[in-house]
Amino acid sequence: MKSIIKKYILPTVLAAGMFTACTSNFEEINNDPNRPTNENLLADGNLVNGFFPQLSRSIYFNFDNSNWKWQVQQNLNGDIFSGYMAPPTPFAGNSNASHYNLIWNYWPWSLGYENVMSPANAIDLISADLTPRLYSPALVLKVLGMHRMTDIYGPIPYVDYGTTEVTYDKQAAIYDKFFAELDLAISNLDQSTEVIPTFSAVDDLYQGDLGMWKKLAASLKLRLAMRISNIDPANAKKYAEEAIASGVFEGADIAQVGAGVSPIVHPLATISEGWGDIKMGADMESILTGLNDPRQAVYFTEASGPEDGNVIKTGFAGVRAGIDLPEGRGDYQYYSRINPSFINQTTPIVLMTSAEVYFLRAEAALKGWNAGGSAQALYEEGVKQSFAQHGLKDVDTYLMDATSVPADYVDPSDGTYNTDYSTAAVSDVTIKYDASKAMEQIITQKWIAMFPEGMEAWSEFRRTGYPHIFPVKFNKSNGGVPDGEYIKRLGYPDGEAVNNVEAYNAGVANLKSENSRATGDNGGSPLWWDVD
Repeated sequence: MKSIIKKYILPTVLAAGMFTACTSNFEEINNDPNRPTNENLLADGNLVNGFFPQLSRSIYFNFDNSNWKWQVQQNLNGDIFSGYMAPPTPFAGNSNASHYNLIWNYWPWSLGYENVMSPANAIDLISADLTPRLYSPALVLKVLGMHRMTDIYGPIPYVDYGTTEVTYDKQAAIYDKFFAELDLAISNLDQSTEVIPTFSAVDDLYQGDLGMWKKLAASLKLRLAMRISNIDPANAKKYAEEAIASGVFEGADIAQVGAGVSPIVHPLATISEGWGDIKMGADMESILTGLNDPRQAVYFTEASGPEDGNVIKTGFAGVRAGIDLPEGRGDYQYYSRINPSFINQTTPIVLMTSAEVYFLRAEAALKGWNAGGSAQALYEEGVKQSFAQHGLKDVDTYLMDATSVPADYVDPSDGTYNTDYSTAAVSDVTIKYDASKAMEQIITQKWIAMFPEGMEAWSEFRRTGYPHIFPVKFNKSNGGVPDGEYIKRLGYPDGEAVNNVEAYNAGVANLKSENSRATGDNGGSPLWWDVD
C-alpha cells in the first residue's frame, strides 16, 4: 500500500506538521499579543475551517467543480445502475458502464481518498481532542462520504487509515467504525449545539448550527443501521432505535450543500443541460408515468424533437440502460432531460432529506422495531414530505390511489432504428398502503423521493431488490456480471492489482469471505450486507 500512503497520507501529515512545527523564537511569538497562537486558532476553529469546504463539497461532487470527474464518478455509474438515468451518448463505442463494462472504476476511489479522507484526517490530527465540537461535523461528513465508497467497492482501507499499516478492511469492521464515529459525534454534539460564528463562515450545510449536525449524524446512523439489517439484524435494531431516540430529521429538515454560503456548481445541470449526456431512465418513466406521479414533471422535461418525420412521442421518454445507441445520439438527444427548473447550476446539492428518514423509519417499524410510529403512518409521512419538498399538492389523493401501477416501457425509436428496446413493466406496485406489499411500496417511494442521488438508490436496490427495474439490454461485462442479473459493485481500480498486490489480494479475499456468492474482483460479486 506504499502508493496509497505516499499519495494520500503524506499531505495530511504535512498539513498537521504546519501547525506543530517549532521555531527558535517560540516564546517571543507566544507572548506577542498581536499574533495568535495555535491554541487561539484551535479555540476559534480557524485551523479546522481551512479544510472543511473541501470535505463538505466532496461527498456528492468535486469541490473544485470538475464536472467531468463527477460524470465518471457518479453519473455514469450509480445514477445508471439505480435506474434513475441513462446516457443518450454511445460512450466508448457502446461498451461502457451502462452495459456493465466497467471502465471508470478509478474515479470514485480517487474522490474518496484525495478529497474526503485527506481533509478529514487533517481535521482529526488538529482537533479531535482540543475542539471536539468542530471535529464532529467533519467526522459526520467523513462517514457520509466513505460509506458511499465502501458500498461501491466493498473492503477498502479505512479502519487504520492514516498509519503505515493500511489494509483493505472487511466491510463489517468498517461499519463498526462508522457507528463508533457517529456515536462519538452525537455525544460531542450533545454537549453543546450552539452556533459557532467562525465555523458558520465555512459550513456549507448548516451555517454553524451544531444542533442540525447532530440531527444529520443520527439520521445517517439510521441509514447505515438499515443497510446492515439483513446481515446483522440485532445490531441494526439497536443502532436504529438509538438513532431515532437521538433525534433524526423531521419536517423540512434537510442536508444540502451550497445553500448560500458560497457559490457551487451543480454538476448534473452541466451534464444534462450543457452537454446533453444524460437523460431520464426508462425505469423512471415506467414508474412515474404508471403511478401518475406529479414529481415526474418536477424532475424531468417532456421529450421534444424536430418535425422531420421521425417518431418522437409526446410526453415523457426515458432511455433504457445498456442499449446500443446511434452515433451522434440520433433521436435519443430529444428524450426527457433533467428539468432545469429542478436542477440548475446554482441548485444546492441534496445529501439527505427528511423524506428518506421517514421511509427508513417506516421500514424499521415494518420489522417491529420502535420507530416512533406505525409503518403506514411513517410511509405516508415520507410521501407527504417529498411532495412538500417540491411544492406539490393533492398528496392525500395520491396516497389513496390503489390502482395505478408502473407502465410498460415503449421506446419511440424502435421503429426508426429497427430495435426492440421496449419491454413490459416489471412491477405491479401500487401507492395506497398495502401491508402485503409494504416493503416494496416503502422502498419504491423512497427511490422516487431520493432522486437524483443515484449512489444511495443503487445501494438500496442491491440491499432490498426494490424497486424492480429493467435489466440492461446488452450485458458486456465479459462474464463479470451473469446475464439476467444486476451489477453489485465496481471493481477496484486497475492500479491496485499492480501497485499494491499483497493488500489488493487480501481485499479480494475479504470480499469473498464476507459473502459466499462473491466470486472475485468483478461487478457480479455482492457485498457483505447484500445477502438477498
